[in-house]
Amino acid sequence: MMDYSKHKYHHDHRKDRKRFCHQSPLTLSSCMSTRNFTRTDEEILTNKNRIMEKNEEEHQIIEAKKNQQYESQEFDEILHKKFQRNSVNSNVREQNTKDIFISKGECMDYRDTNNLYDDRESMDKFIWKKKLEKNSSFNISPEHLETIMAQCIKQNKIEIEKIKKQRLEREMQKKIREKEKEFLQRLKDAEYFRKWKEQEELFLFNQIHLRSKLRIANGQAKPIDLFIHYITNDDLSVGICEPSTYLNGLTIHDLEDLLADIRVYTEKEQQQEVRIKLHKYDVEYWQDITTITSDELSKLRKLSVELNNDQNIHIRQENINSVIFQDATEIFKNKTIQQLEQFGQCIRLKIENEKEIDIDYWESVLSQLEVHMARTRLHDRHQIKLARKFQKIKEEQSISITSKMNDNDFQFNEDLENKCLNEYEQGYFSPKLVNIHDFDNDISKYCILE
Repeated sequence: MMDYSKHKYHHDHRKDRKRFCHQSPLTLSSCMSTRNFTRTDEEILTNKNRIMEKNEEEHQIIEAKKNQQYESQEFDEILHKKFQRNSVNSNVREQNTKDIFISKGECMDYRDTNNLYDDRESMDKFIWKKKLEKNSSFNISPEHLETIMAQCIKQNKIEIEKIKKQRLEREMQKKIREKEKEFLQRLKDAEYFRKWKEQEELFLFNQIHLRSKLRIANGQAKPIDLFIHYITNDDLSVGICEPSTYLNGLTIHDLEDLLADIRVYTEKEQQQEVRIKLHKYDVEYWQDITTITSDELSKLRKLSVELNNDQNIHIRQENINSVIFQDATEIFKNKTIQQLEQFGQCIRLKIENEKEIDIDYWESVLSQLEVHMARTRLHDRHQIKLARKFQKIKEEQSISITSKMNDNDFQFNEDLENKCLNEYEQGYFSPKLVNIHDFDNDISKYCILE
């Protein structure tokens, strides 16, 4: 029995060694030291060791990336510094090379490498012997000749730099002139488009008047046509009816269209600089027309709601009943514009200062006052226009009557003169005795003096 248990122990021990052969030394040692671990405990330890190894590998990868990035930055800095040093050295070398060429007389950078004509003596110093012979300077020493040549080279360099500077100045002036020319061209284009825009607006404004005249001539006039014709024409055939009468018989749709047409026309009219003198007058006229039209539209809407018995639609209208409305109309009746303006100021002060009042009532009265003032202004303007037309008619009639009388007097005098001449020629002419006092005072005085 004891031998069997011992054999079983060795057999289990070999299984444990095979099971944990792939684990870390720490795990194997712990398993060898303790025989009482369960299978779940062994798996937990294995997972922990794997996680630790994985974290360690990730940490090593991060450290390697950091080191690589740091090394790349250092390498870039080293390359940048080296490039700067090389550029400085190359500039210095180039300058030294130029100085050497200048000292050798190669001021134009002619070398053997760019010798286009295969001249073997291109790098030698040129000596103008004929010129020296002509100037009697052929026997000058070489040192003095080199000094003269160096001075000539220096002067040539100065002239070349001067020419380059002049060329740059000319280019700069040319750019400035081109910019000024472009700026002037933009100004001309802007002025041209501004005039073109004004002409277009004037054309559209004239088209509105032309369409209005055509509709009136064809008997298809809209309300806006009648209002425009009333304010823009001064002939005697226009303006007999008051402008507010043009709103009679219009429907809700017609009044809405009229308000839209008035808004479009006033916008076009305000854009015209030609009509600045009549601007204030026209604005007041169109404001009055708009006020009266809006009042008529609100009345028709309220009436349509009452007829349809629709209580859900809310329309802002006067909060006073018909009796109070009639009383307000009686108060405003036969009042001048100045009196109505004073009454409106009193109502506004009453609304602002007093607290225990019916604000809705007084606001309704104020709105009715504005409508009545608009109607009064239109009526006064209409009366002034009628008076002006009647005066013009009287002047035309007086001119026609005077011209007719003058023609008759001239004809009568001519007939009388012809009759007198005929009687004188026939010998029947006999003067009549006339008292001196029958003449005018001037003639009688003249006759007495004679």
